[in-house]
Amino acid sequence: MRKRQHRVEVYLSDKEYDMLTKNVEKTGLSREAYLRSLIANTVPKELPPMQFFDVLRELRQLNVNMNQIALKAHTLNLIDAPYYEKCHKELQSVVGEIKREIYK
Repeated sequence: MRKRQHRVEVYLSDKEYDMLTKNVEKTGLSREAYLRSLIANTVPKELPPMQFFDVLRELRQLNVNMNQIALKAHTLNLIDAPYYEKCHKELQSVVGEIKREIYK
């Protein structure tokens, strides 16, 4: 049995419909889910730009590299300083890129 038994029809002008469609596309939700969230007094958040996922992938790879360096340092009681410094600079670069995108 359906959880939602009540159907509601709403007529919109072309301008209103276009605005609704654009807002729904920004969130990645279905039109129904978008409207339900508005009814529940929660404004749906927009999906982050695709660059966000690229940066997140880079950060994850840097994290893996840093963990490998830490494991090697712990096992051998020494650290590969040049490689660690390279990873550190790369991480700082990615963090700077994130800050520039957020604070445009």
